[in-house]
Amino acid sequence: MLKFNEELIVTLSRNLSFIVQNSKKVILLLLLVGFIQAPTAWGLSLMEAIEQSAQKIVEELPPKSRVAIIAFESPNDNLSDYIMDELTGSLVGRGMEVADRRNMDYVYKELKFQMSGDVSDETAQSIGKFLGAQLVITGQLTSQGKNYRYRTSAIHVEKATLAAVIRFDVDNNKAMQNLVTTLAKQKTTVKTAKYGVDEKTAPKTAGTFLDRGILFATRGDYEMAITDFTEAIELAPNLAAAYMLRGRALFASVSKVIEQEDNFRSVEIELNGMWSLQEPKKIQSYEKAIADFTQSIRLDPGNAVAYTERGITYQQKGDFDKALADLTQAIRLDPNNAERYRHRGDVYHNTYHNDRAIADFTQAIKLDPNNADRYKARGFAYAFNDDPDRAIVDFTQAIKLDPNNADRYRTRGISYRDKRDYDKALTDFTHAIKLDPNNADRYADRGYTYSRKEDYDQAIADYTQAIKLDPNNADRYTDRGYEYYGKKDYDRAIADFTQAIKLDPNNADRYKARGNAYLGKKDYDRAIADFTQAIKLDPDYVFFYGYRGDAYLGKKDYDRAIADYEAVLRIYPVDDYKKNLDDARRARGR
Repeated sequence: MLKFNEELIVTLSRNLSFIVQNSKKVILLLLLVGFIQAPTAWGLSLMEAIEQSAQKIVEELPPKSRVAIIAFESPNDNLSDYIMDELTGSLVGRGMEVADRRNMDYVYKELKFQMSGDVSDETAQSIGKFLGAQLVITGQLTSQGKNYRYRTSAIHVEKATLAAVIRFDVDNNKAMQNLVTTLAKQKTTVKTAKYGVDEKTAPKTAGTFLDRGILFATRGDYEMAITDFTEAIELAPNLAAAYMLRGRALFASVSKVIEQEDNFRSVEIELNGMWSLQEPKKIQSYEKAIADFTQSIRLDPGNAVAYTERGITYQQKGDFDKALADLTQAIRLDPNNAERYRHRGDVYHNTYHNDRAIADFTQAIKLDPNNADRYKARGFAYAFNDDPDRAIVDFTQAIKLDPNNADRYRTRGISYRDKRDYDKALTDFTHAIKLDPNNADRYADRGYTYSRKEDYDQAIADYTQAIKLDPNNADRYTDRGYEYYGKKDYDRAIADFTQAIKLDPNNADRYKARGNAYLGKKDYDRAIADFTQAIKLDPDYVFFYGYRGDAYLGKKDYDRAIADYEAVLRIYPVDDYKKNLDDARRARGR
């Protein structure tokens, strides 16, 4: 800077009119003497702002700490992602561990927070705790005309206090304008794994094991996910999220998963109605999952999700009282969540408390009136209550909300069939076939309806198509065999029942069906052999003795016929068997 020139200043002050008329020259003189300093720039570039904010964030934490960038507001989503990606790179380059950003949407949905740059300390603390981070970062980039204001906030998770607020002015120069315009034109936001975890690189911290576990679980690789969540727990025993996610993975690993929400946020499974017949592996996995959900609840007692998932797991184990207790607690914690009522309604339905089930499904519909599954669930409960009219109303609403779902037409078709309105049932089953033409069950549904109408030929055509689509299903051969039997085409019936037995040799009903076909042919010895095998497989079903008694009676083996009829009549006083018993006794007495 030039030295102060007192003589020049005196001269300028005495000639004010000269200064006004020649302002540009005067300002230049002032610059020369040092009264005004010209700024070297109006602000920083965006990358300079990102780098400097990263440095200030690093100064707040010990080396190798874990941070989570949870939200950044800007003029468009793609610009926000660009900034978060670059900030991640700057932090990683300075030795920080950054939570995988691909999981951030999942965390927000899991914790039911709205994504925004303005995150409360309490919300930030919950997110950071869930991810095992020491610091959470939010930010904004707002336009101020000639420049942008870049701001980041860093919040200590453990203390729930503001660690730093960093502000910079960013030049809105041509390069910045081009960047904003280019990113705004992109159709979708693309989150890359540039700084995230991958399956090739072994994690070293609890946080990165958690991140990679979510990656594996999202792909349906539950065993690998369980391994990673276990590693996370061993490194950080109080990481509640790792317990809950491991429990979810254990549950999914032994279940038939119908749908999985993004980032392993939840799984929808096909509910198992045969709790007493579960394999030991399933029971063990459910018990381990329950233990994990219990630990997650201990660490985070206000988490309704953990109660919900433990309740569903108890339901799958058949422990309905505990399932109801957990789902009721989840509803207390989160009374406006329709899914909680839907799940509790399922448990009430499983335990034959259909009025309570209907009440819960009704509440779920009230909270979420545009969800077809809610109406379907209530429709099933009405159907179970022998109220097909209300069931049809609900299934019809489900169809309106989800008109391209074949299962919606199937469920309504069953209710029409229960009302013996076979034509409407056939219309619904036919529509289901159009929507899902390669599903054998659709043809079986329609075939059974034709059977109820005693239209054997149409039933046989549908069961034949079902067999083509599902040739290893014993039920399909049994179904078609009954239609041939109805037509008294005993040879074809026997052929189908024989194939069913080949595919399912331990089913007593298949032998009973074939035995009746042999009986129709008056092949009494083969009929007796089949009924005897049915009795061997299911000795408590006394009517098998009655069928065999008929075969003995046809064979004129009256003593054995009498013994079999008496076995039935000791338990069930069936008029037909009383008559047959009298006939056998009279025939023996001749």
